[in-house]
Amino acid sequence: RALSSSQTVQVHPSSVLFRTKADCIIFNELVRTNQNYVRNVTRVDPLWLPELAPQYYAADS
Repeated sequence: RALSSSQTVQVHPSSVLFRTKADCIIFNELVRTNQNYVRNVTRVDPLWLPELAPQYYAADS
């Protein structure tokens, strides 16, 4: 699920992360076909997000 839009997304089959389980990813491109696919994907530690982009992600108290 994309946090910014709450859309359900899947990693695009051409991505090296296609069959990899990741708790948190950041993506650069959303491709809409019969499904919402994300491309240009990187796996990240979710604990990094509040520090790197506090305007989008707040740490839980």
